Amino acid sequence: MLTRYMLNIFLVFVMFSFSACNSAKVKVVKKREIASWVNQIPPNDNDKFIYGIGIASDRKTAINTALSDMIAKLGTTIESSHESYEEFNDTYAKSTFSSHIKSSISKIKINNYKILKASKISYREFAVMIETDKVKLGRGLLQNLKNRKMEIQNSLNSTKNTNILNSYKIKKELYNDVLELTPLVLIISELNSSFDIEKNLKFIQKIKKEFLDQKRELKFFIYGDKNSLVFVDAIKNRLAKLSFNVSKSSKNAVIVKIKTKQNLSNFASNAIVTLNINLSILEKLKRLGGKSIILKEMFNGSYNSVYRNASIHFNQDIKNQNIDELLGINLLTNH
Repeated sequence: MLTRYMLNIFLVFVMFSFSACNSAKVKVVKKREIASWVNQIPPNDNDKFIYGIGIASDRKTAINTALSDMIAKLGTTIESSHESYEEFNDTYAKSTFSSHIKSSISKIKINNYKILKASKISYREFAVMIETDKVKLGRGLLQNLKNRKMEIQNSLNSTKNTNILNSYKIKKELYNDVLELTPLVLIISELNSSFDIEKNLKFIQKIKKEFLDQKRELKFFIYGDKNSLVFVDAIKNRLAKLSFNVSKSSKNAVIVKIKTKQNLSNFASNAIVTLNINLSILEKLKRLGGKSIILKEMFNGSYNSVYRNASIHFNQDIKNQNIDELLGINLLTNH
């Protein structure tokens, strides 16, 4: 009996020792060594090349981060060496380097680049170093600028054969387009010493002036029948707040004609007045747009009260509307 008991103890001891040995053989994973170049200062940009470093969760995102780093450095260079210019009456007035230009610079794409180094620095981080040739970058951006200027000029030419509202809309779009060209012009001037920056800034200013002149020339004449007077005043005030010219004469103006129909109906114990407000937008008797608006107001025996309440609700509805929404001309996109 004692011998069997001692045998059992021996077997337990052997099993415990075997388990301990297996535990001691667990493989220790060595931490991945970080590439030495990641913690080093990248090469300084020079006359031929620009460098960028990016670290992100994967290779593609790291490359995009490095490109953004490169663009940001170009933006800093431009900010320190240039001021944007705006032309007023054939003279230049200096203005500060705006946050808008910085934002636009961040959208510029660099397509010609070379990956110098790439390394996975942890299970969830990838690092890259890229290089781009300044001459090739400058050529690519210059071609992009030429293409965009040609498209803008063609669109501007098309306004000669369209109505005044379409012309305004097209020139407004072009105005926004050339705002994006300014940083492109400034970067190209940094990369190419022979680039004619003044000529290109004048082109940008010409397009801006086309839009601003068009907006000054665009005027509205607004009138309506006796039921529409409160709505006429509301449209006038909204256009004025949008900085449009509201004229007392219909000559050379876009005409906004307002006609309102009223209908009294009884629903259960309530009397309701339905107002159908119809806007017609005309230029030289040609319809350019328009819309119908339905308002319903409680009738307490006084139409003056109905129109007073309708005026309040109408003003609330148009408070934040742009010109397209206000006049129903949002479909005027073909030119």
